[in-house]
Amino acid sequence: MSFRVFSFAVLFAAVSILPATAQSDDGAFVNVEGGRVWYQTCGSGPKAMVLIHDGTLHSATWDDVWPIFCKDFHVVRYDRRGYGRSPVATAPYSRTDDVAAVMHAAGMTRAVMVGSSAGGGIAVDFTLAHPDMVERLVLVGPAISGLRYSEYFDQHILIMGQIFRQGDIEGALRAGGAFAPGHDAAVSRAAALLKANLQNVTHGDRARLAPTAKPLLSSIQAPTLVLIGDHDVPDNLGQAAVAEALIPHAYRVVVPDSGHLMFLEHPDLFAQLIEQFADAKPHPDREASVRRYVESLEKGAPNYDEMAPGQADEVRQELPAILQLIRALGALKSVTYEHGTGDGADVYLVAFEHGQAEWTIGALAPDGKVQKRQFSLL
Repeated sequence: MSFRVFSFAVLFAAVSILPATAQSDDGAFVNVEGGRVWYQTCGSGPKAMVLIHDGTLHSATWDDVWPIFCKDFHVVRYDRRGYGRSPVATAPYSRTDDVAAVMHAAGMTRAVMVGSSAGGGIAVDFTLAHPDMVERLVLVGPAISGLRYSEYFDQHILIMGQIFRQGDIEGALRAGGAFAPGHDAAVSRAAALLKANLQNVTHGDRARLAPTAKPLLSSIQAPTLVLIGDHDVPDNLGQAAVAEALIPHAYRVVVPDSGHLMFLEHPDLFAQLIEQFADAKPHPDREASVRRYVESLEKGAPNYDEMAPGQADEVRQELPAILQLIRALGALKSVTYEHGTGDGADVYLVAFEHGQAEWTIGALAPDGKVQKRQFSLL
């Protein structure tokens, strides 16, 4: 979760450490700077995927979605330093170097990067440091460096600490926005994982700080999906909105009936959203439609014959501004599919001589005419 490491160290100082349960023999260790990291792989699909867990649970947090992803992807998950099976670092280290080492050990050179909460922050840092190794980026309730937390959030942490010190781990998880109301099984599951691995939140961390991500977000070119639960805490909801606004090719999905750890509440829906994004394919009729439309605007004569009446009326009303913008952008260079959206639309990156724009086009009418289309400058 996106709670500060130093806060958890304080919160759990008074909690007795419970014995860890026996761990599976699956997986392996990779030697890294200042120690070693446990990782596990599965699947043999054509696309690779890296799962980076949050700051409270370890890689077992992905258990419910693991078999789903393993069917179609080559997947790796790992325990960050001091979490689960991975020992604490014995020397300063780089979190992004750990990701690179795990990918190398798993035989991956490029992957879909999926990070939850603090793991989302690591995924962002890794994308900034190694853009060629990231095919697509998925941020789940991300905690991104450079985005400040509110006083409300800090007070929230203190309240959670009081509940934890009373020995009520489930109560603290409920209070912390980890889950939407009514997901008792998910809460119990998370509490059991945490009770068996309290070192997850009591260990010290010697990670070196990566460059602050916030001012660099605009340089991320990987298509990005931002997932946020509608019951997450306000600070996390705000960070998700900022990520969508500052990352050029990002779009945000607010997942209903979900908290911070939505993959424990709705694993099938979570996996479906990511698989659709990771393996997105354009509708064959829409790219040509976008290209014809832009070319018609370059000529100053929109192709109204390819638009449904409502769409044609919108273009007529805004035509002077649209033509002025197209002239300023210069000649059309390329139209590239980026991703689909939850409502079935396709998003294209349209490159011009003097700039870029994202064009979103929905399903065409039965007669092939455009019903809904919008664009935004990058």
